[in-house]
Amino acid sequence: GNYTSGIAHTRWATHGKVTVENTHPHHSENNRFFIVHNGIIENYFTLKKDLEKKYKFYSETDTEVVAKLFEELFDGDLHSTLEKVTKKIVGAYAIAVIDKENPDTIIGAKLGSPLIIGVSDDAIFLSSDINALGNVAQEFTTLEDYETVIIKNGKFEVFSFGKEVKKQTEELTEEMGNVSKGKFETFTEKEIFETSQVLRNALNGRIDFENKVITNETLEELNSYNFENIEIIASGSSYFAGMVGKSWFEELADIKTELKVSSEFLYEKFLPNKKTLYIFMSQSGETADVRESVKMVKEKGCLAFGIVNVVGSTIARMCDMGLYTHSGVEVGVASTKNIIAQLAVLITMALSMGIKKNLQISEAKLIIEELGKLDLKIEGLLDRQAHYKNLAKKYSKFTNFFYLGRNLVYGAASEASLKLKELSYIHSESYQTGELKHGPLALVGPNFPCIVINPKNVMREKTISNVKEIKARNGVVLGVITAGDTEKDIYDDV
Repeated sequence: GNYTSGIAHTRWATHGKVTVENTHPHHSENNRFFIVHNGIIENYFTLKKDLEKKYKFYSETDTEVVAKLFEELFDGDLHSTLEKVTKKIVGAYAIAVIDKENPDTIIGAKLGSPLIIGVSDDAIFLSSDINALGNVAQEFTTLEDYETVIIKNGKFEVFSFGKEVKKQTEELTEEMGNVSKGKFETFTEKEIFETSQVLRNALNGRIDFENKVITNETLEELNSYNFENIEIIASGSSYFAGMVGKSWFEELADIKTELKVSSEFLYEKFLPNKKTLYIFMSQSGETADVRESVKMVKEKGCLAFGIVNVVGSTIARMCDMGLYTHSGVEVGVASTKNIIAQLAVLITMALSMGIKKNLQISEAKLIIEELGKLDLKIEGLLDRQAHYKNLAKKYSKFTNFFYLGRNLVYGAASEASLKLKELSYIHSESYQTGELKHGPLALVGPNFPCIVINPKNVMREKTISNVKEIKARNGVVLGVITAGDTEKDIYDDV
Protein backbone atom coordinates (compact mmCIF):
# COMPACT_ATOMS: atom_id res chain seq x y z
CA GLY A 1 0.00 0.00 0.00
CA ASN A 2 0.93 3.67 0.03
CA TYR A 3 2.66 4.75 3.21
CA THR A 4 2.88 8.41 4.13
CA SER A 5 4.99 8.27 7.32
CA GLY A 6 7.79 6.31 8.96
CA ILE A 7 10.35 6.45 11.79
CA ALA A 8 13.79 4.88 12.17
CA HIS A 9 17.01 5.05 14.18
CA THR A 10 20.50 4.89 12.63
CA ARG A 11 22.25 3.33 15.64
CA TRP A 12 22.18 -0.18 17.02
CA ALA A 13 21.04 -0.53 20.62
CA THR A 14 21.46 2.79 22.44
CA HIS A 15 20.83 1.29 25.88
CA GLY A 16 21.64 -2.25 27.05
CA LYS A 17 23.50 -4.88 24.99
CA VAL A 18 23.79 -4.79 21.19
CA THR A 19 20.90 -7.14 20.35
CA VAL A 20 17.96 -7.06 17.95
CA GLU A 21 15.60 -6.83 20.97
CA ASN A 22 17.31 -3.64 22.14
CA THR A 23 17.17 -1.99 18.71
CA HIS A 24 14.80 0.90 17.91
CA PRO A 25 11.95 1.42 17.14
CA HIS A 26 10.39 0.11 20.37
CA HIS A 27 6.71 -0.70 20.68
CA SER A 28 3.86 -0.94 23.16
CA GLU A 29 2.55 -4.35 24.22
CA ASN A 30 -0.54 -3.95 22.03
CA ASN A 31 1.74 -3.16 19.05
CA ARG A 32 -0.04 0.13 18.47
CA PHE A 33 2.60 2.74 19.41
CA PHE A 34 6.14 2.74 17.97
CA ILE A 35 8.90 4.97 19.31
CA VAL A 36 12.44 6.10 18.49
CA HIS A 37 14.38 8.03 21.11
CA ASN A 38 17.70 9.75 21.70
CA GLY A 39 18.80 10.59 25.23
CA ILE A 40 18.61 8.96 28.65
CA ILE A 41 15.48 8.34 30.73
CA GLU A 42 16.98 8.62 34.21
CA ASN A 43 13.98 7.26 36.11
CA TYR A 44 13.34 4.38 33.70
CA PHE A 45 14.10 1.72 36.33
CA THR A 46 11.43 3.03 38.73
CA LEU A 47 8.89 3.42 35.92
CA LYS A 48 9.69 -0.05 34.59
CA LYS A 49 9.19 -1.69 38.00
CA ASP A 50 5.77 -0.11 38.20
CA LEU A 51 4.78 -0.98 34.62
CA GLU A 52 6.02 -4.59 34.92
CA LYS A 53 3.01 -5.34 37.12
CA LYS A 54 0.87 -4.97 34.01
CA TYR A 55 3.11 -5.23 30.93
CA LYS A 56 5.73 -7.69 29.67
CA PHE A 57 9.05 -6.13 28.62
CA TYR A 58 11.12 -7.64 25.80
CA SER A 59 14.25 -5.41 25.93
CA GLU A 60 16.71 -3.84 28.38
CA THR A 61 16.21 -0.33 27.00
CA ASP A 62 14.91 2.80 28.68
CA THR A 63 12.99 3.61 25.46
CA GLU A 64 10.65 0.63 25.81
CA VAL A 65 9.40 2.18 29.06
CA VAL A 66 8.18 5.19 27.03
CA ALA A 67 6.33 2.88 24.62
CA LYS A 68 4.61 1.06 27.49
CA LEU A 69 3.75 4.40 29.15
CA PHE A 70 2.00 5.43 25.93
CA GLU A 71 -0.24 2.38 26.11
CA GLU A 72 -0.86 2.92 29.83
CA LEU A 73 -1.73 6.63 29.59
CA PHE A 74 -3.45 6.73 26.17
CA ASP A 75 -6.62 8.83 26.43
CA GLY A 76 -7.78 8.68 22.82
CA ASP A 77 -5.72 11.72 21.77
CA LEU A 78 -2.13 11.16 20.65
CA HIS A 79 -0.84 14.63 21.49
CA SER A 80 -2.36 14.93 24.97
CA THR A 81 -1.03 11.42 25.74
CA LEU A 82 2.46 12.57 24.71
CA GLU A 83 2.19 15.49 27.14
CA LYS A 84 1.17 13.11 29.95
CA VAL A 85 4.07 10.77 29.13
CA THR A 86 6.66 13.56 29.13
CA LYS A 87 5.46 14.69 32.57
CA LYS A 88 6.26 11.21 33.93
CA ILE A 89 9.78 10.85 32.52
CA VAL A 90 12.91 12.42 33.99
CA GLY A 91 16.03 12.90 31.88
CA ALA A 92 16.95 13.94 28.36
CA TYR A 93 14.98 12.94 25.31
CA ALA A 94 14.20 13.58 21.68
CA ILE A 95 11.24 11.33 20.87
CA ALA A 96 9.31 10.51 17.70
CA VAL A 97 6.11 8.45 17.99
CA ILE A 98 3.93 6.78 15.40
CA ASP A 99 0.45 5.31 16.02
CA LYS A 100 -0.83 2.38 13.93
CA GLU A 101 -4.38 3.76 14.15
CA ASN A 102 -3.26 7.20 12.83
CA PRO A 103 -0.67 6.23 10.21
CA ASP A 104 -0.53 9.71 8.64
CA THR A 105 0.72 11.37 11.86
CA ILE A 106 4.09 11.58 13.65
CA ILE A 107 4.42 13.34 16.99
CA GLY A 108 7.63 14.41 18.70
CA ALA A 109 8.91 15.91 21.95
CA LYS A 110 12.22 17.35 23.11
CA LEU A 111 14.06 17.98 26.35
CA GLY A 112 17.85 18.23 26.52
CA SER A 113 18.45 16.36 23.23
CA PRO A 114 18.29 18.07 19.82
CA LEU A 115 15.20 17.70 17.61
CA ILE A 116 14.98 19.51 14.29
CA ILE A 117 12.06 19.87 11.88
CA GLY A 118 13.01 19.79 8.19
CA VAL A 119 10.67 21.21 5.55
CA SER A 120 10.59 20.44 1.81
CA ASP A 121 7.95 21.06 -0.87
CA ASP A 122 6.32 17.67 -0.38
CA ALA A 123 7.34 16.38 3.08
CA ILE A 124 8.09 17.24 6.71
CA PHE A 125 11.00 15.57 8.52
CA LEU A 126 11.95 15.16 12.15
CA SER A 127 15.62 14.52 12.94
CA SER A 128 17.99 14.54 15.89
CA ASP A 129 20.79 15.73 13.60
CA ILE A 130 20.65 18.57 11.09
CA ASN A 131 23.14 16.73 8.83
CA ALA A 132 20.52 14.07 8.08
CA LEU A 133 18.27 16.71 6.49
CA GLY A 134 20.85 17.96 3.98
CA ASN A 135 19.67 15.96 0.97
CA VAL A 136 15.92 16.06 1.65
CA ALA A 137 14.89 19.41 3.15
CA GLN A 138 15.33 23.02 2.06
CA GLU A 139 14.38 24.69 5.35
CA PHE A 140 14.49 23.84 9.04
CA THR A 141 13.46 24.97 12.48
CA THR A 142 14.71 23.81 15.87
CA LEU A 143 12.50 22.65 18.72
CA GLU A 144 13.21 24.15 22.14
CA ASP A 145 13.03 22.22 25.44
CA TYR A 146 9.50 21.19 26.48
CA GLU A 147 8.14 21.77 22.96
CA THR A 148 6.11 19.10 21.17
CA VAL A 149 5.28 18.75 17.49
CA ILE A 150 2.48 17.18 15.45
CA ILE A 151 3.33 16.34 11.83
CA LYS A 152 0.35 15.55 9.60
CA ASN A 153 -0.62 16.00 5.92
CA GLY A 154 2.63 17.78 4.99
CA LYS A 155 2.27 20.38 7.77
CA PHE A 156 3.57 20.73 11.31
CA GLU A 157 2.29 22.37 14.49
CA VAL A 158 4.46 23.10 17.52
CA PHE A 159 3.19 23.40 21.10
CA SER A 160 4.72 24.45 24.40
CA PHE A 161 2.86 23.37 27.55
CA GLY A 162 -0.31 22.92 25.46
CA LYS A 163 -0.18 26.33 23.74
CA GLU A 164 0.60 26.58 20.02
CA VAL A 165 3.93 28.24 19.14
CA LYS A 166 4.61 29.85 15.75
CA LYS A 167 8.03 28.77 14.45
CA GLN A 168 10.08 30.59 11.82
CA THR A 169 11.97 28.34 9.40
CA GLU A 170 15.50 29.06 8.18
CA GLU A 171 17.23 28.04 4.98
CA LEU A 172 19.22 24.82 5.24
CA THR A 173 22.65 25.79 3.91
CA GLU A 174 25.14 23.48 2.21
CA GLU A 175 27.54 23.70 5.17
CA MET A 176 24.85 22.28 7.46
CA GLY A 177 23.95 19.25 5.44
CA ASN A 178 26.53 18.30 2.83
CA VAL A 179 27.36 14.66 3.66
CA SER A 180 29.19 12.39 1.22
CA LYS A 181 32.35 10.28 1.40
CA GLY A 182 33.55 11.45 -2.01
CA LYS A 183 36.57 9.39 -3.11
CA PHE A 184 37.33 8.12 0.41
CA GLU A 185 36.47 4.71 1.90
CA THR A 186 35.32 6.14 5.23
CA PHE A 187 34.08 9.46 6.58
CA THR A 188 36.89 9.46 9.15
CA GLU A 189 39.57 9.34 6.43
CA LYS A 190 37.76 12.04 4.43
CA GLU A 191 37.55 14.26 7.51
CA ILE A 192 41.27 13.84 8.27
CA PHE A 193 42.04 14.99 4.72
CA GLU A 194 39.83 18.06 5.19
CA THR A 195 42.02 19.28 8.07
CA SER A 196 44.02 21.89 6.15
CA GLN A 197 40.86 23.44 4.68
CA VAL A 198 39.21 23.38 8.12
CA LEU A 199 42.19 25.24 9.57
CA ARG A 200 41.85 27.91 6.87
CA ASN A 201 38.08 28.19 7.55
CA ALA A 202 38.68 28.71 11.28
CA LEU A 203 41.32 31.42 10.77
CA ASN A 204 39.92 33.25 7.74
CA GLY A 205 38.14 36.48 8.62
CA ARG A 206 39.68 36.40 12.10
CA ILE A 207 43.32 36.91 11.19
CA ASP A 208 44.58 39.30 8.51
CA PHE A 209 47.68 37.40 7.38
CA GLU A 210 48.90 40.20 5.10
CA ASN A 211 49.16 42.72 7.94
CA LYS A 212 49.64 40.03 10.61
CA VAL A 213 46.86 41.34 12.85
CA ILE A 214 43.73 39.88 14.44
CA THR A 215 40.50 41.31 13.02
CA ASN A 216 37.52 39.98 14.91
CA GLU A 217 34.74 42.00 16.53
CA THR A 218 33.79 39.25 18.99
CA LEU A 219 37.36 39.12 20.32
CA GLU A 220 37.55 42.92 20.51
CA GLU A 221 34.37 42.92 22.59
CA LEU A 222 35.71 40.08 24.75
CA ASN A 223 38.88 42.05 25.51
CA SER A 224 36.81 44.92 26.91
CA TYR A 225 35.77 42.71 29.87
CA ASN A 226 39.36 42.43 31.21
CA PHE A 227 38.92 38.90 32.57
CA GLU A 228 41.38 37.86 35.27
CA ASN A 229 40.84 34.10 34.97
CA ILE A 230 39.61 31.58 32.42
CA GLU A 231 37.88 28.24 32.95
CA ILE A 232 37.55 25.88 29.99
CA ILE A 233 34.77 23.30 30.32
CA ALA A 234 34.66 20.43 27.83
CA SER A 235 34.73 16.66 27.39
CA GLY A 236 36.45 14.12 25.11
CA SER A 237 38.57 15.57 22.30
CA SER A 238 37.38 19.09 23.15
CA TYR A 239 38.90 18.65 26.62
CA PHE A 240 42.27 17.76 25.09
CA ALA A 241 42.07 20.83 22.83
CA GLY A 242 41.39 22.74 26.05
CA MET A 243 44.64 21.37 27.56
CA VAL A 244 46.59 23.07 24.78
CA GLY A 245 44.42 26.19 25.04
CA LYS A 246 45.18 26.45 28.77
CA SER A 247 48.93 26.59 28.01
CA TRP A 248 48.40 29.26 25.35
CA PHE A 249 46.24 31.50 27.55
CA GLU A 250 48.83 31.33 30.32
CA GLU A 251 51.93 31.70 28.12
CA LEU A 252 50.68 34.29 25.63
CA ALA A 253 48.10 36.23 27.64
CA ASP A 254 49.30 35.78 31.26
CA ILE A 255 45.79 34.69 32.29
CA LYS A 256 45.46 31.94 34.89
CA THR A 257 43.44 29.19 33.24
CA GLU A 258 41.74 26.11 34.64
CA LEU A 259 40.45 23.16 32.68
CA LYS A 260 37.43 21.14 33.82
CA VAL A 261 35.81 17.95 32.52
CA SER A 262 32.18 18.96 32.06
CA SER A 263 30.74 15.85 33.78
CA GLU A 264 32.79 16.72 36.90
CA PHE A 265 32.35 20.50 36.76
CA LEU A 266 28.60 20.04 36.85
CA TYR A 267 28.68 18.28 40.23
CA GLU A 268 31.51 20.18 41.94
CA LYS A 269 30.81 23.14 44.19
CA PHE A 270 30.57 26.06 41.77
CA LEU A 271 32.17 29.28 42.99
CA PRO A 272 30.97 31.88 40.47
CA ASN A 273 33.30 34.72 39.61
CA LYS A 274 32.30 37.61 37.32
CA LYS A 275 36.00 38.17 36.55
CA THR A 276 36.30 34.66 35.11
CA LEU A 277 35.61 33.88 31.45
CA TYR A 278 33.89 30.49 31.13
CA ILE A 279 34.67 28.85 27.78
CA PHE A 280 32.49 25.92 26.72
CA MET A 281 33.69 23.64 23.94
CA SER A 282 31.61 21.11 22.00
CA GLN A 283 31.72 19.96 18.37
CA SER A 284 28.01 19.14 18.20
CA GLY A 285 26.85 21.94 20.47
CA GLU A 286 24.62 19.37 22.16
CA THR A 287 26.97 17.62 24.65
CA ALA A 288 24.61 17.12 27.61
CA ASP A 289 27.07 17.82 30.47
CA VAL A 290 28.47 20.88 28.69
CA ARG A 291 24.97 22.19 28.02
CA GLU A 292 23.96 21.80 31.68
CA SER A 293 27.22 23.49 32.74
CA VAL A 294 26.41 26.51 30.53
CA LYS A 295 23.01 26.73 32.20
CA MET A 296 24.58 26.64 35.68
CA VAL A 297 27.14 29.37 34.86
CA LYS A 298 24.53 31.63 33.25
CA GLU A 299 22.15 31.26 36.20
CA LYS A 300 24.90 32.79 38.37
CA GLY A 301 25.24 35.77 36.02
CA CYS A 302 28.67 34.84 34.62
CA LEU A 303 29.66 35.17 30.96
CA ALA A 304 29.49 31.99 28.87
CA PHE A 305 31.60 31.84 25.70
CA GLY A 306 31.02 28.98 23.25
CA ILE A 307 33.45 27.33 20.84
CA VAL A 308 31.06 25.17 18.84
CA ASN A 309 30.94 23.68 15.34
CA VAL A 310 27.24 23.11 14.63
CA VAL A 311 25.54 26.40 13.76
CA GLY A 312 22.32 27.04 15.68
CA SER A 313 22.94 24.16 18.13
CA THR A 314 21.69 24.38 21.72
CA ILE A 315 25.02 25.39 23.31
CA ALA A 316 25.67 27.96 20.56
CA ARG A 317 22.28 29.54 21.26
CA MET A 318 22.70 29.43 25.05
CA CYS A 319 26.11 31.14 25.22
CA ASP A 320 26.38 34.93 25.54
CA MET A 321 29.18 35.09 22.97
CA GLY A 322 31.20 32.66 20.94
CA LEU A 323 33.09 31.66 17.83
CA TYR A 324 32.13 28.85 15.46
CA THR A 325 34.88 26.44 14.38
CA HIS A 326 33.47 26.20 10.81
CA SER A 327 34.78 22.65 10.42
CA GLY A 328 31.76 21.45 8.45
CA VAL A 329 29.87 18.22 9.01
CA GLU A 330 31.73 15.65 11.13
CA VAL A 331 30.17 12.23 10.54
CA GLY A 332 32.93 9.94 11.84
CA VAL A 333 32.27 8.85 15.42
CA ALA A 334 35.87 9.76 16.32
CA SER A 335 36.28 13.54 16.11
CA THR A 336 39.25 14.45 13.89
CA LYS A 337 39.21 17.72 11.95
CA ASN A 338 37.23 19.71 14.51
CA ILE A 339 39.97 19.60 17.15
CA ILE A 340 42.27 21.40 14.68
CA ALA A 341 39.62 24.10 14.21
CA GLN A 342 39.17 24.36 18.00
CA LEU A 343 42.92 24.85 18.42
CA ALA A 344 42.87 27.53 15.70
CA VAL A 345 40.12 29.40 17.59
CA LEU A 346 41.95 29.03 20.92
CA ILE A 347 45.29 30.34 19.61
CA THR A 348 43.48 33.29 17.98
CA MET A 349 41.78 34.09 21.30
CA ALA A 350 45.05 33.74 23.25
CA LEU A 351 46.88 36.03 20.79
CA SER A 352 44.09 38.62 20.88
CA MET A 353 44.09 38.69 24.71
CA GLY A 354 47.89 38.61 24.84
CA ILE A 355 48.31 41.61 22.52
CA LYS A 356 45.99 43.60 24.80
CA LYS A 357 48.18 42.68 27.77
CA ASN A 358 51.94 42.10 27.61
CA LEU A 359 52.57 40.05 24.47
CA GLN A 360 55.14 41.75 22.22
CA ILE A 361 53.66 42.71 18.85
CA SER A 362 56.75 41.29 17.13
CA GLU A 363 56.20 37.88 18.79
CA ALA A 364 52.49 37.92 17.89
CA LYS A 365 53.34 38.70 14.25
CA LEU A 366 55.81 35.81 14.20
CA ILE A 367 53.15 33.38 15.51
CA ILE A 368 50.60 34.69 12.98
CA GLU A 369 53.16 34.21 10.18
CA GLU A 370 53.68 30.58 11.24
CA LEU A 371 49.91 30.01 11.49
CA GLY A 372 49.65 31.17 7.87
CA LYS A 373 52.01 28.37 6.77
CA LEU A 374 50.37 25.65 8.82
CA ASP A 375 47.78 24.50 6.26
CA LEU A 376 50.50 23.62 3.72
CA LYS A 377 52.50 21.83 6.42
CA ILE A 378 49.43 19.72 7.24
CA GLU A 379 49.02 18.88 3.54
CA GLY A 380 52.68 17.83 3.46
CA LEU A 381 52.09 15.48 6.40
CA LEU A 382 49.01 13.99 4.75
CA ASP A 383 51.07 13.24 1.62
CA ARG A 384 53.06 10.66 3.64
CA GLN A 385 50.27 8.08 3.71
CA ALA A 386 52.43 5.19 2.50
CA HIS A 387 54.88 5.74 5.38
CA TYR A 388 52.04 5.83 7.95
CA LYS A 389 50.54 2.63 6.53
CA ASN A 390 53.88 0.82 6.87
CA LEU A 391 54.20 2.00 10.48
CA ALA A 392 50.60 0.94 11.22
CA LYS A 393 51.33 -2.53 9.84
CA LYS A 394 54.51 -2.85 11.90
CA TYR A 395 52.89 -1.68 15.16
CA SER A 396 49.55 -3.46 14.73
CA LYS A 397 50.89 -6.58 16.52
CA PHE A 398 51.06 -4.68 19.84
CA THR A 399 48.10 -4.56 22.24
CA ASN A 400 49.28 -1.82 24.63
CA PHE A 401 50.71 1.65 24.03
CA PHE A 402 51.93 4.67 25.95
CA TYR A 403 51.57 8.11 24.35
CA LEU A 404 53.98 10.59 25.89
CA GLY A 405 54.37 14.36 25.66
CA ARG A 406 55.36 17.35 27.78
CA ASN A 407 53.64 20.71 28.31
CA LEU A 408 51.75 21.78 25.17
CA VAL A 409 52.10 18.44 23.43
CA TYR A 410 50.69 16.44 26.34
CA GLY A 411 47.24 17.45 25.05
CA ALA A 412 48.20 16.07 21.63
CA ALA A 413 49.46 12.83 23.22
CA SER A 414 46.18 12.44 25.14
CA GLU A 415 44.10 13.03 22.01
CA ALA A 416 46.21 10.55 20.00
CA SER A 417 45.77 7.94 22.74
CA LEU A 418 41.99 8.47 22.68
CA LYS A 419 41.96 8.04 18.88
CA LEU A 420 43.79 4.70 19.11
CA LYS A 421 41.24 3.47 21.68
CA GLU A 422 38.22 4.72 19.72
CA LEU A 423 39.25 3.54 16.27
CA SER A 424 41.35 0.42 16.97
CA TYR A 425 39.92 -0.84 20.28
CA ILE A 426 43.52 -1.11 21.50
CA HIS A 427 44.49 -0.22 25.07
CA SER A 428 46.57 2.93 25.35
CA GLU A 429 47.36 5.51 28.00
CA SER A 430 48.84 8.99 27.86
CA TYR A 431 51.30 10.44 30.36
CA GLN A 432 53.41 13.53 30.74
CA THR A 433 56.81 12.19 29.68
CA GLY A 434 58.45 13.19 32.96
CA GLU A 435 55.89 11.11 34.91
CA LEU A 436 57.08 7.89 33.30
CA LYS A 437 59.66 7.31 36.04
CA HIS A 438 56.96 7.55 38.75
CA GLY A 439 55.50 4.10 38.07
CA PRO A 440 54.49 3.58 34.42
CA LEU A 441 58.09 2.80 33.39
CA ALA A 442 57.61 -0.60 35.10
CA LEU A 443 55.35 -1.64 32.21
CA VAL A 444 57.72 -0.58 29.44
CA GLY A 445 59.46 -3.32 27.47
CA PRO A 446 59.69 -4.92 24.02
CA ASN A 447 55.91 -5.58 23.99
CA PHE A 448 54.74 -2.20 25.29
CA PRO A 449 55.77 0.51 22.79
CA CYS A 450 55.89 4.22 23.56
CA ILE A 451 54.87 6.90 21.07
CA VAL A 452 56.82 9.97 22.10
CA ILE A 453 55.88 13.42 20.79
CA ASN A 454 59.05 15.50 20.99
CA PRO A 455 59.16 18.66 18.87
CA LYS A 456 62.09 21.09 18.89
CA ASN A 457 61.28 23.17 21.96
CA VAL A 458 62.69 23.82 25.44
CA MET A 459 61.65 20.35 26.65
CA ARG A 460 63.40 18.44 23.83
CA GLU A 461 66.59 17.55 25.73
CA LYS A 462 64.70 16.36 28.81
CA THR A 463 62.46 14.18 26.64
CA ILE A 464 65.50 12.69 24.87
CA SER A 465 66.84 11.55 28.26
CA ASN A 466 63.43 9.92 28.96
CA VAL A 467 63.64 8.12 25.61
CA LYS A 468 67.06 6.78 26.62
CA GLU A 469 65.53 5.41 29.85
CA ILE A 470 62.89 3.58 27.78
CA LYS A 471 65.57 2.17 25.44
CA ALA A 472 67.57 0.95 28.47
CA ARG A 473 64.57 -1.28 29.28
CA ASN A 474 64.46 -2.65 25.72
CA GLY A 475 61.42 -0.49 25.04
CA VAL A 476 60.21 0.27 21.52
CA VAL A 477 59.94 4.01 20.74
CA LEU A 478 58.14 5.66 17.84
CA GLY A 479 59.11 9.34 17.75
CA VAL A 480 56.92 12.15 16.48
CA ILE A 481 59.60 14.79 15.96
CA THR A 482 60.42 17.96 14.04
CA ALA A 483 61.69 17.37 10.48
CA GLY A 484 65.48 17.57 10.37
CA ASP A 485 65.98 16.64 14.04
CA THR A 486 69.60 15.43 14.30
CA GLU A 487 68.81 13.02 17.17
CA LYS A 488 66.33 10.91 15.22
CA ASP A 489 68.51 7.79 15.49
CA ILE A 490 67.60 7.26 19.16
CA TYR A 491 64.05 6.28 18.07
CA ASP A 492 63.12 2.93 16.51
CA ASP A 493 60.92 4.73 14.00
CA VAL A 494 59.93 8.32 13.28
